[in-house]
Amino acid sequence: MKSKLKKTVLSTAILAVSVPFLTDQKANALEIQSPTFIGEVKPTLLFRPRYEYVDEHNNKKNANALTTRVAIGAQIDKIFQVPNLSAYLEATYVGALIDDYYPQKGTSANISENYATVADPDITRITEAYIKYKFNKTSFIFGRTRLNLDDQRFIGSVDWRQMPQTFGIIGIQDNTINNLNILLAGIYERKGVSDNQVSFDTMDWKLDKMPIIFNISYKFIPQLKLTGYAYLLSAKYQDGKTFNGGNTYGINATGDIQLSKDVKFSYLGEYAIQKDPYAKDGLATKPKIDADFYRVEGKLSGYGFFGTLGYERFQGADKGENAGFTTPFATLHAYEGWADKFLGYVATNMAYGLKDAYATIGYTHKDYGTLSLTYHKFDADKNQGYNGTTPLAQLTSKNFGNEIDVLYTVNLTKRLNFLAKGAWYNGKNSMPASIGKNDLTKYWIQLTYKY
Repeated sequence: MKSKLKKTVLSTAILAVSVPFLTDQKANALEIQSPTFIGEVKPTLLFRPRYEYVDEHNNKKNANALTTRVAIGAQIDKIFQVPNLSAYLEATYVGALIDDYYPQKGTSANISENYATVADPDITRITEAYIKYKFNKTSFIFGRTRLNLDDQRFIGSVDWRQMPQTFGIIGIQDNTINNLNILLAGIYERKGVSDNQVSFDTMDWKLDKMPIIFNISYKFIPQLKLTGYAYLLSAKYQDGKTFNGGNTYGINATGDIQLSKDVKFSYLGEYAIQKDPYAKDGLATKPKIDADFYRVEGKLSGYGFFGTLGYERFQGADKGENAGFTTPFATLHAYEGWADKFLGYVATNMAYGLKDAYATIGYTHKDYGTLSLTYHKFDADKNQGYNGTTPLAQLTSKNFGNEIDVLYTVNLTKRLNFLAKGAWYNGKNSMPASIGKNDLTKYWIQLTYKY
């Protein structure tokens, strides 16, 4: 505990010394003596302390976590004095001052003695290290980076957690034609929010088996943008568990319709199908997957007020199938409630599927911040799930419970943000053991400083 305290205090001290120095710079780029093969260097800094409380009712000890993210990076332009050759490096440290939570304390073998989980273990990592070359409006990129596609429903950086999710990619992006954006990339590694290989947070692939990412979008008019995608994931056997993967093909439509000078309606509609993975690594046979997904959402905003209604549905597994429709690379905290009750289920299983009907109301003021309230109603898609040829327990009810989420956030200064939010999940006894029946209460208080 003392060593952790020293590390975090040291990080805070470094910030206290550095911030006045950094903010006194008159130019965007920091004036440093650099080798001749390096051009312009611009430093980046993020400091984010956060308190998180978790009460998993009638099971485990309540979790109390005071953690800090310190991320230091550098944008390097004109490498070898080449105008369009650049790189970005970022190192991130996550440490806990208060560590009464799993996995910092307790073991999965002693469930009754365990603390509830907070997915922010002590960890230090190179979060980004990539090189990019831009030729006209075409960019080539190689290395480890955040990868946020569309609204991160399928692929995202999970930046809510203290350690973000990053990917090693070999990719090309093009927007030569106005309003047309194309991305093609191969993923050779995944670094999740922890280093836990059993939960597939850390994975790497051979080049002939790596996930292939294709995303193309075109904005016809402000009222209509169409995006098509193909995310081809190979299945993998790792540490005694099977990563099912799956080929996902989909399309979504988004747009903004100005109803008046101050009132706007925004919409989203999406449909996708998921099939067997295109390749397997260490498995005798490919997992069997055949499921679909859709969601619709409408948002009305004006005079600072906003309201959203949405519905999404994941198909569960039929007989002979290993999983329903899953989204293993998504920023899952943004969906299906902030309590993260269904996080692991949506990422790897979905045997019974899931339906989520949700509504949000809120208000934003330019000086006083944003306050919002969200309600979720969860149901199973099927009352009988499957894991390959094995039928799972039949549900007595498809009701998977409900949740209320509350958020308040405000920018205290240009670089400093305050956030407080809470999540209250009310479960149902009909839920299968694979998901859990316990209610959940979580809340967070957070400060974020960015430079």
